[in-house]
Amino acid sequence: MKKSIVLALWIFLAAGLAQNARALEATPICVTGSEANLRVGPGKKYRISWEVKRYMPLVRVSRKGGWIKVRDVDGDIHWIIQTLVSRNVRCVTVKNARARIRTKPSTKSKTWRTVEKYTSFKLLGLTKDWVKVEILIKRRKRTFKRTGWIFRKLIWSS
Repeated sequence: MKKSIVLALWIFLAAGLAQNARALEATPICVTGSEANLRVGPGKKYRISWEVKRYMPLVRVSRKGGWIKVRDVDGDIHWIIQTLVSRNVRCVTVKNARARIRTKPSTKSKTWRTVEKYTSFKLLGLTKDWVKVEILIKRRKRTFKRTGWIFRKLIWSS
């Protein structure tokens, strides 16, 4: 009887450790470089599968050397060099065909701008139904920051 309890406890602990290891690997990360090339393999010799902009959210799946295997908003797998991403920045991307950026977290609020799928933003805050984002606006040689709100069901974050 004691052997079966010890065996059951060992199996339970081993399953928990495996689950924790998978959870550590599936880490949300954010592209922090102004642009990044996602590749089909871990190295510059591999073909570019997608070119993304700053604040594209990704999920870290695994790692090999200085490269990170990631999953994107569509569930596709790519590789990215680790120097272009961070776990310390939270970001979101539009997952629907279009999303309206509003001045306040309400459908009655004025639409400030409409953006296309894959437009990405730095995440500033959340409510139950809304996401507060930072918008970077480039005019001539200057960049301005503005904030806006997007309905939460229209975005994906890692």
